[in-house]
Parts: sequence; structure tokens; C-alpha cells
Amino acid sequence: MSEAVQGLTIENLGVLDLTGKTAEGLAGISLIHNVGLIIVPSSLADAVMRIPQKNVGSTLQLPDETGSGKLKVFTGQISLSGESLANAGGSPDDILVVAGQALITSHVDAVGYRELIVMGQLMAPKSSESALSGALTRMMGQVFYYKGDVPRVILGSESYSRAFLELLDKPISLVVLGDCEFEADVDVALMKAKVGELVVLGTIRAPKRLIPLVQLLAETKLGDIVATDDHAGAQGA
Repeated sequence: MSEAVQGLTIENLGVLDLTGKTAEGLAGISLIHNVGLIIVPSSLADAVMRIPQKNVGSTLQLPDETGSGKLKVFTGQISLSGESLANAGGSPDDILVVAGQALITSHVDAVGYRELIVMGQLMAPKSSESALSGALTRMMGQVFYYKGDVPRVILGSESYSRAFLELLDKPISLVVLGDCEFEADVDVALMKAKVGELVVLGTIRAPKRLIPLVQLLAETKLGDIVATDDHAGAQGA
């Protein structure tokens, strides 16, 4: 994800955050192009709509900051503790926006924000479901809950061999946003012992003999599970 400013053009962004801008700062922009999400405070909404736009996914309009309430916008891929959502030291009028992928690494007791807005994917412990469900005010994306320890999150491409899985002391949870492949030397018994849970938003590739187990472990599946050539595994069995 990159930003290129060519004259007065802003383009090629997943998220364009305008919450810290002024009307004067927007006046010189002649085009917004190839942007997934524009985040804008209410006071600038009209100014943004007057800017020509091409290939813009959506616009999120937020209330303006008040004397006590602040806007907090997290973009990209981030990890947050459950305790941080309590907003200790902040104001109950604060608004939190998650635009991208956010992993909550520990239990959420309470959410100390007036609004929690998710524009992307939010992953949190299953034990936090009631606290987060009650706090979510707007959502354009998905919220997923994992049951085990903090999961490994795959954003790009990664492959797991028998040698890797044998190094694990206990089963892992995997959140696949990119592409994950289990190699041909992984058998059913080893995978069952070392992988406790799968959240599939991207693509998982595995030998055909592993597919039923992958499907069983993938309680949350919005992506693809693809069978690969199993010849090597059959020869090594």
C-alpha cells in the first residue's frame, strides 16, 4: 500500500485518513483515485465530496472531535491488548476506528469508547465476544473470535513443513489472511496434534488427504481451502 501524490492527485491507498486535515488543506486536491476507504470528519464531508473521485470504495463520516472526545484511528495491521480497549486515561466520549486488520491479544473486560467502528477485520479471544458485541456501533467488515492462545496471523505467503510442526510445543491457532500451504510431508496425525484452530480469510492449500481435517479445524471460513497434488505424500507414506 503506497501513496503517490502527482500534482494534486492522491492515489493508491487502502485507507485515506483525513481526520487531522482542514478545509484549506483539502482545497488543492484535484483527484482522489484508487482508494479503498476515506475517513473524514463531518465538518469536512462536503469539501471531500466536491473533490473528483475515481475507484473509491467507501467513505466513513465521523463526528468532529469535541472538547472531551477524541478520534483514534488505527490503520493497517496492528496488535492491541484487551486492556487497551478500556481506554484508561481517555474519555468515555472518545471514538475508536479500526481500519485494516487488528488482533486483540488478550481478554477484553470492557470497552471504554463511545463508539467502536470496524472497517476491516477484528480478531479477538472468544471470551471477549460479549464485551465487543455490545460496544460495536458500526461495522463494514468482519469480527472473528479465536478460542486458543494468541494466534499466528499470516498476511503474506507461508508454508508449513513436518519439520516446523514438530518443533511446536503445543497446538497453534492460525488466522490466514494471505496464503498458507501445508507441505506434502505433513500427515493427518501430526496436523491434528499441532494445529488447534483455523480462521480462513485467505487461502489454505494442503494435500488432498488433509482437506477433511482442514475443513474441520476451520470453524470460520470466508476464504478458500484448496487441495494440492498429494503424490509426494503418498510416496512418503
